[in-house]
This record gives sequence, structure tokens and C-alpha cells, in this order.
Amino acid sequence: MQKVRLAVLGCGAVAQINHLPAISASEHAEAAAVVDADAERAQTIARRFGVPVFATDYREVLDRIDAAVVALPNSLHAPVAIDLLRRGIPVLVEKPMALTVRECDEMIAAAEEGGAALAVGLDFRFFGATRWVKDFLAEGLLGELRHFDLRQGVIPRWPFATGFLLRKETAGGGVLADFGVHVLDLLLVWLGDWEAIDYRDDAQGGLESDCELLLRMRSGLAGTVEVSRTRNLRNTCIFEGERATLEVAVWDPDPTITLRFGGQETSLAGRAGESRLTFQDVFVRQIDDFAAAIREGREPFVSGREGRRSLELIEACYAARQPLELPWSNPPELSGGNSR
Repeated sequence: MQKVRLAVLGCGAVAQINHLPAISASEHAEAAAVVDADAERAQTIARRFGVPVFATDYREVLDRIDAAVVALPNSLHAPVAIDLLRRGIPVLVEKPMALTVRECDEMIAAAEEGGAALAVGLDFRFFGATRWVKDFLAEGLLGELRHFDLRQGVIPRWPFATGFLLRKETAGGGVLADFGVHVLDLLLVWLGDWEAIDYRDDAQGGLESDCELLLRMRSGLAGTVEVSRTRNLRNTCIFEGERATLEVAVWDPDPTITLRFGGQETSLAGRAGESRLTFQDVFVRQIDDFAAAIREGREPFVSGREGRRSLELIEACYAARQPLELPWSNPPELSGGNSR
């Protein structure tokens, strides 16, 4: 069977580290073109990955491809995806899906208009553990859920190729839109739709680096979410139930899962054949699902409507934004208290 020919739009770090290696490893897709506004970078990346065509404008390669991976700055996700989808070209768009819910709706409408698949790069959904935790909670094995507590924080080690994430007009948001979109999406998968929020961050008119969210789900379950790019946090979600507590790592495709009950602790790591799953494995799954959705005429595993859910929550958070007080925000020596 002929492979689906993909154009990778944007040759930044996520394309180089994740998308292009995954496409190379896929049995169902191939990279037919790479596109970047920097011609030299596009040419270099094409040579590195053995891609036959490079260009600075995606419209130059449309006759050579079947679909596109949109790995451009966030502000370009919607306009480029909408143009491609209306032309009938399927799109896998990086997270966050767009800057606003309105843009998400326009992308979904364009996909319907062009009869083209729209997938969103929320790759954490492809972790085996994501489905496992969803099923475990749904079975009620912890008893009635009482609370959840999710803390995700990593001091950035990502080799940024450009500075778009540091500008509000191109990124749309700070750590909540960047890291937080993944963990909020996981909570929506695991716990269903949300109902109410109390959101605080340190944006002060710019981009937030730390944020905290009190979140109540429609089920009535409430919990806390903390996301940071200034501190390394524990990077787990803890579900407290009436009979037991479950803790699952949220930044690892092969996560440690711990069950605590009756004063005992049991590690559930390596279950269901998912041991040693890597991020490249996850991105290959995402590419293969996208290719299969195109061939079979079905929705991708993470469709536009699914990608919209986390954007709706993020947009609501920003609309309800309040200042976040952090220990270093008002040190005693600057607060009018006694000092020497």
C-alpha cells in the first residue's frame, strides 16, 4: 500500500525531534516535503531527513502531498490549517490547536467543508497509561472519588529553534497553553467535562510562567492543578478515593503508577505491555492513526472537536484570571515589615 505523503510545515524543534523521526519510522506515511520560512533551515532539514522537496511557502508543494503536519507558531495554526482543510487536504496540527475557541470552530468548519480529516497533536492521549487510568477510574476501583491533585512543572530544557513561545501575539498564552494543554486534556479524558474554575497566574499583562487552578468537574468532583515552567514539580496526578489512592506520572509515556490502600503501596509500572514506551513510539502512533484516518475516511483518534475541549478550558481560565501570589512575589524586605 502506498504511504501517505506528508508535508511538515515548520522545521523547528518539535518537527526535528518528534514529527520527522516518527514519520521516518512509520510504515504508513512518508515525508514528501518540508516547509519553513527560513530557506536555509528548510534545506538543511530536508537533507538531514532525506526529504525530496523543501520550500518556504506551503502552497508551493500542494501538488506533491496528501496531507500536512502543521508545526508552525501557534498564531499560524488556524489560518494555515483552515486554508489547507478547505482545499481538501487533511491536517495534523500541533498543540495548542489554536489561539481561541473561535479559531477552533473555524478549523472544524473548514474540515467539514473540505471533507478533510483534522487531527490535533495531543500526543499524551496515545500513552497506553491514559486509557488504563480512564478505565481504572471508570470501574470505581478507588471507591467514590473525593479529590484530585495534579502538579506539573519542568524547568525548560527544550532546544527552542525560535522565540515565538515568548511572545504573546504568537504563543497566545504562557505555560498553561504550552505545558498545561496536555495535563488539562488528560483530566478531561479521565474525569469528563468541567463545570467551574478559580484560576490564578503570574502573567501581569504578559505570559504566565506559573499558574494554579481550582477545577470542579460536572460530576461534582473538585481538585487542584498547578503548572510551572520555573520549578520542577512532582509531575503526577493523585486521585483520592474512599477506598484507595492512585498516583500516576503525567509527563512520561511509560509512567510509574502507584496504588495506596490499607497502609500499603503497590507499584503498577510496566503493566499491559507498555513498558519502555518512548515519545518516538507515541509520535509514530499519532502519525499512523492520522494516516489510517485519511485512508479509512474516519475521524482521527484526537479530532478537532476533542482538541477544542482543552482550548475552551484554557480560554475560560484566561477570562477568569486573578493574580497569583508566590513566595518570592512580595518578600518581607519589600513589604514594609521589619528588616535589617
